Amino acid sequence: MTRRHTKKFHEQFLHPAWVQDRTLSANLRLSTAMVNTLAVKPMFEMIFGAKKDDVQALRDSVEQSSTVLGSPFLAFAPTLETPADWACFTEGSTSTLTFDRLARMTPELTPVDKMLLEHYNRLYIGALYDVLNMSVLASPLLGISNELADYLRTVPQHRVELAISSRAIPLFKWRFANPVFWAEASGGRMSSELMAHYLMVQSPVKADKLPHSGAWGGLRIARPLQEAYAEAFVYFKCRAKGVASLFNMNVTTVRQMYLRIHGESSPSGHSPTSCAWYLDSAGKRLQSTFHLWLFRSALSADASIPEAFIAAVNIAKHMFGDESKVPAERAFHLLRSMATEHELDVRTCRSCGTAYVTAIGDLAHSVLCPCCSGTLSSPNVGRVGRTRPRKKR
Repeated sequence: MTRRHTKKFHEQFLHPAWVQDRTLSANLRLSTAMVNTLAVKPMFEMIFGAKKDDVQALRDSVEQSSTVLGSPFLAFAPTLETPADWACFTEGSTSTLTFDRLARMTPELTPVDKMLLEHYNRLYIGALYDVLNMSVLASPLLGISNELADYLRTVPQHRVELAISSRAIPLFKWRFANPVFWAEASGGRMSSELMAHYLMVQSPVKADKLPHSGAWGGLRIARPLQEAYAEAFVYFKCRAKGVASLFNMNVTTVRQMYLRIHGESSPSGHSPTSCAWYLDSAGKRLQSTFHLWLFRSALSADASIPEAFIAAVNIAKHMFGDESKVPAERAFHLLRSMATEHELDVRTCRSCGTAYVTAIGDLAHSVLCPCCSGTLSSPNVGRVGRTRPRKKR
């Protein structure tokens, strides 16, 4: 007799494994489609934003392909970038400049070409709607704006698929239109941390332009939901004492929850207090920023503070795996500190314009991110970055 898996209470807040599998499948199949299309119709290079040899080389490298195509993020972005563009495509409303330009750039297609393009467009749209309907982090996962995500959720998938049958234009392109990205990938240097950097670079959703958070205490939550949130925090190994305090629960109850989930007692001792810790190295600074970017992205999609934290930690865990430098307990402290204390700030890199966590006293014109400063791609990735806060005397 086969035992059925009983879904744990907290799993309702995690990114579903089947959605990750669909994303991986779409990344692999669309990258193959891109190589095959460019091989016979190189004029698609301007639409796809990628060269055949670059994509082929990425596919041929198991390690680099795993890093780029195996992440929870879709490696392809939509060619139609605004709600108006999609309304033009799905409803035949007033044409936009983007839609007209895309239609002009699409070469003449044979019936077989149209059939293949329709198949690839449906594959992309299927993956896009899977993420849209299942994650509060749809915008960063798909590389689209919050406005577009909100709009597409109002458009039934079948309406988009009907439009695909009658309008032969590519709906997807390569997400990372950056020559430096390809230089890193072709050189075999694309790590999960560099990948995280390029995800933030190319995303329309920027951490410095997103909402902070409300109070991290006195959360008024119904008891069943409160216990589910607490269970999720404990699942990521946040200390029982801090979780009990956040959700106003009995600490003994949460300690028992920790023991039940992990088979060991919750760590004792003091919780993290140092904000300087997050800037100690290039890797810590990048991963801390990545957590913050995801957390604020979830808040901007109307997730509650607990839901935003769970979603951010869950995706970061999948992204970095064994290379994670910022455990959930540290992320808990970081995100709460950014809302309640004034030791850390978020400023844009003067070179690439990507928002990064910095010390509060750093001058805007002097901020360089770990990637642009070269510390991420160098052998000395763990060395102290330039933006380490000054020690108090």
